[in-house]
Amino acid sequence: MFQPAPTLLSRSAASSDPVESQRVGLLDGWRGLAILLVLQSHFLSYQGFDSGRMGVSIFFSLSGMLMSEILFVRRVPLATFYKRRISRILPAFVVFVCIVFGVSAWRAGPATWAEFAATLVFLRTYVPATPGIWDSALPIGHLWSLNVEEHCYLLLGLLAACSALRGREAIVLGGLVLASFVTYEVYLHIPSVARGDFELRTEIAAAYLLSASAYHLVKHRVAHLVSAWMPLATLALAAACFLPDAHWWQTAIVAPLALAFTVNHLQQVGPAARGVLESMPLRRLGIWSYSIYLWQQPFYLAKAGMPAGVMFAGALLAGLASFYLLEQPLRGWLNRHWK
Repeated sequence: MFQPAPTLLSRSAASSDPVESQRVGLLDGWRGLAILLVLQSHFLSYQGFDSGRMGVSIFFSLSGMLMSEILFVRRVPLATFYKRRISRILPAFVVFVCIVFGVSAWRAGPATWAEFAATLVFLRTYVPATPGIWDSALPIGHLWSLNVEEHCYLLLGLLAACSALRGREAIVLGGLVLASFVTYEVYLHIPSVARGDFELRTEIAAAYLLSASAYHLVKHRVAHLVSAWMPLATLALAAACFLPDAHWWQTAIVAPLALAFTVNHLQQVGPAARGVLESMPLRRLGIWSYSIYLWQQPFYLAKAGMPAGVMFAGALLAGLASFYLLEQPLRGWLNRHWK
């Protein structure tokens, strides 16, 4: 019913080879743009624009599109899908969490076993309810986005496993996006129901992933109508949604839909924009982005007592060390030996 034709994206989304040898530079550059916005927000902040939140949203939109390609277009077996997700995410994540909580325990910090367990299984945005993930004394606030990603991997995997819905995934995903929008408004107007930082929870933030995932399945119907300027215009529209005076519905509704359109039509942008995204600095940042994102948080929280430039350099070096010493070798080893 909603089955797009294979595209260049298929080569990047497959990722079934152990070292992900085939990459699409445009998508690496998109990741690079996302982590660049996060780093700028944390180490060279500008109060008039929530660039960090936009950077995470850019990550979400790409993840949703890729998962849709993998699960609903290419129909990669779920066992393979989850093996690749585990080898990609867990090794560096587990090391980071264990080090953070280990240092806290060594210093007799306030962390508890309950918080450690909830963080390790991607439930920290829900339990313990107090303190919330952003109020924790540990540098784990940024892990809320990984919680959202992992929950969506499970949700999309279940959807892919349901044979009765095959060919109708776009309808289901669209319904889930609409439910997320409605939930946002309910939480906004009934704070007692929401309790805490509801924008960080999966039922709200998943709108970015699910919108991109749903649109990926129907974009072939309108691709011939899309001009090179349109993805750039929707990217600018999304950016406007992260300005201080933006209304709630802009961040909750307009931004997810705008980014879903942008990321799904990146291949149709003009040569100038493509050249920027495919530039070596952005591509390298994109390749390193996961490890940098993990390890920048402790440096961000410690920057008050040190020059921002020193902390920024420390965040990059820690991320690179994680990529080359943990993420890449452990991922390769797992993909080679986990049959």
